[in-house]
Amino acid sequence: PFWLKSYPRRPCLSRGLADMSLSSLESGSDDFIEEELLADSASRPTFLQRGLCALGGVSAALILMMVMPVLHREVFPTRVPSANVLISQDDIDDLSQQQCGTVDEGIYSFGAPGTAIESLRDLQHKDGCFAGLRVWAEDVLPGTAKQEDGAAISNQLNHPHIASLRLHTEEHDSHFKPCPGEEKQPYSKGNQFADWRLHWEPIYKPRLGNLSLLGKVVADKAPFSVAYGYNRIAYKQYDSTKHAKAHIKERLGDSWNIVSRWTLVQGAGFMYDEDPMMLVQDAQTQRCVIAFAGINNYGNELATAMDVRTSSFCGFDGVHTGYRDELRRIVKFLFPKVRPLMGKCSHLACTGHSMGGTLCDLFTACANSQRLDDPDFKAQSWLKEAPAVIPEISDCGGVHYMDDAEHRCRCPPCPK
Repeated sequence: PFWLKSYPRRPCLSRGLADMSLSSLESGSDDFIEEELLADSASRPTFLQRGLCALGGVSAALILMMVMPVLHREVFPTRVPSANVLISQDDIDDLSQQQCGTVDEGIYSFGAPGTAIESLRDLQHKDGCFAGLRVWAEDVLPGTAKQEDGAAISNQLNHPHIASLRLHTEEHDSHFKPCPGEEKQPYSKGNQFADWRLHWEPIYKPRLGNLSLLGKVVADKAPFSVAYGYNRIAYKQYDSTKHAKAHIKERLGDSWNIVSRWTLVQGAGFMYDEDPMMLVQDAQTQRCVIAFAGINNYGNELATAMDVRTSSFCGFDGVHTGYRDELRRIVKFLFPKVRPLMGKCSHLACTGHSMGGTLCDLFTACANSQRLDDPDFKAQSWLKEAPAVIPEISDCGGVHYMDDAEHRCRCPPCPK
């Protein structure tokens, strides 16, 4: 099938279940209710009374064991466990009893740099594997030499715990490794060299569209077919909204709509920078893809990429500081604008090219960590609702201008 299977989400439940009252039972909760039996010392029961009480209790328990299955089947046939109730609430300050969204359909990154000293893991799964696929273009040269997508080999940090694909030319088989993938590759040992000509869509599109493994064409099989579709979304982050709408439908189908697009604009002149964030939905299935953009300004974002110090993020240690700060900035100014829509997605994937793929790694790891008390998690969390079709945006999207930002065009991203 075209789509990867989805995984169950963990509910965001409170840690004080002992404080639950009978109102939980009245509202249809499945949480266990703990009653306190208060004994009155002035009227302590006799031994005979205790024996009769115990006998009565056993009899009542036997009756309940026979009656409750019938009641559960006949009287409460449609009762839903409280942990799976889909709710809608704008205020997310208290996440204790609310179901938080996850990026359950994984990450699809293209030419993404490394993320952390230790590979990020998906805490939603015991094996730590993210769903999705990490792809980078590679050309095999005579001997043992290889040319790698320049961004993918731009630092020596590890990549996430996810299946990986070395994308070769249409005439040669590519190399696929299931999760955990090649977490340390590409890594230069004197025989692997950066080639920035391999970084762009004209390289990725035909190679993904004609992908073969072990002599067999597999371009129409998941997760490779999914990557081929989402590759268009990832690269359309650099294009105008008008073109992005048309080209996404061309690749994925007419039911795919851009339902939110906001761009953070800062700086002027050589330091002018645009950071768009886009949400795309398939109206037929209500599946969504959130997309981050890669480096589109070498004045300040190159400094972001070169800031290879490591620090903590969302409970993960050893994370690339520059990319962490970039994500925090985007989340602070743009995520509040897309948050109200996120809960309407039946499933969610994240895609990005270059730095955008690394931002997906961090965003997804944090969302799936469900670390409710972590400030980074709170900043980018959203609540699940019943899936619904989100209307396509009718304009070019929204813009958030920082105080020093140049107003270069009416509808960023502006033509380069």
